[in-house]
Amino acid sequence: MVRRLNTTVDSVKLAQRTGYPLPLVDELVNAIYEEQMANKRQPRTPAPEGGIHLSAASKRYHINHGTISRWARKGLVPVLLVTKNETYIDEEALDKVIRQYRQNPGQGKRTLEISQPLRGKIL
Repeated sequence: MVRRLNTTVDSVKLAQRTGYPLPLVDELVNAIYEEQMANKRQPRTPAPEGGIHLSAASKRYHINHGTISRWARKGLVPVLLVTKNETYIDEEALDKVIRQYRQNPGQGKRTLEISQPLRGKIL
């Protein structure tokens, strides 16, 4: 069976160019193909109920991804699920923090300074 590599060179052409027997080349091409498929990124995990992916939140609310990520790290926005490639946060809590953030149109990282007592009121 002939499978294509990423480079559009199939095993027949490869066997002709190298002089190796077709069954051996075909076996190697299949092994490479299987390895590529095994390393392929898995589909995104569905968001938990009430959760939103960091990138989706960044696009929806027009706030930098790093800012939302920092809020999650600081505990301002609860993290619902962390996988190898994704982080899901609580969208309702994020909405409250964003409203607070936009009320104070300051510049820099201290725009949303929330102390421990105030953090409980927002979240």
